[in-house]
Amino acid sequence: MKNNSYFLFFLILITFFSCKKDEKTIVSINYGYNYAGLRVGKYVVYDVDSTFYNVPFNIVNNYKFQIKEIVDSKYIDAQGNEAYKVIRCKKDTSVSQNWEHQVVWNATITNSNFQKVEDNVRFVKLIFPIKSDKVWNGNSMNTLSSWDYKYASTHLQEQVGNSMLDSVTTVTQFDDNNEILIQRQFYQEKYAVNIGMVYKRIIEMNKVFNNSTGLFENSEGLDITYTYNSIGFQ
Repeated sequence: MKNNSYFLFFLILITFFSCKKDEKTIVSINYGYNYAGLRVGKYVVYDVDSTFYNVPFNIVNNYKFQIKEIVDSKYIDAQGNEAYKVIRCKKDTSVSQNWEHQVVWNATITNSNFQKVEDNVRFVKLIFPIKSDKVWNGNSMNTLSSWDYKYASTHLQEQVGNSMLDSVTTVTQFDDNNEILIQRQFYQEKYAVNIGMVYKRIIEMNKVFNNSTGLFENSEGLDITYTYNSIGFQ
C-alpha cells in the first residue's frame, strides 16, 4: 500500500512538471501591428528620386526632393476603428529649406489589416499576422482593378538608404513585366518596425524597340523611388 502511495506521488509530480513544460512552449503570435508605425507626433522623412520619360519628344526629366509624413492626430472612424490623420509636406532642397503642406491622408489599423487613404483612394497596405508569401487584394476597398499584394520577405534586417534597420517586411503590390517587353509595371513597398513605410518603388513604363541596339528601351512613363531618410517626433 505504501509503495502504491509513493508511485501515485511521483506520477503526480511527473504530470505537474510535464504540464509546466508545455505551458512554457506556448509561443504568442507576433501580428506585426507595429509595422504600421502609427504614433501621434511621429514623422518620417523620405528622399524621393523621380524620372519622367517622353523619349519621342526628347524629354527625360529627373526630380529630387523630400517628403515628410506626419502622424498628426488620432480619432475613431465611423466603423469604430483607430484612425489617424497623416499630413504630407514637400521640400525642394534645390530651391528652399522650407516644408510646404501638400495634402492630408488618413490611415486606419484594425485587428486584421492596415489601411491607408491616399488621394481619396483606400488601399489595404498590410494584413495581419504578417507571414511570408501571404497574398491579399490590396484594392479590395476601392474601385480599382484587383491587385494581389504579396509578402515577398518578412522580418529581415536590411539596409535602406543609409540606415540599417532591424526588421523589414517587403510587400510586392504589382509586378508585370510582359514577355513582349513593351510595358513594365512594378509597385513595391517596404515597412520597418515602429517606423512604417521606409521604401517605395513605382515603375509605369511603355517601351519601344530600338533597331540600333536591338533592345526594348524606355519610351514613356515614370520611375519613382522613396527611400527612408530619418524619423522624428514633434
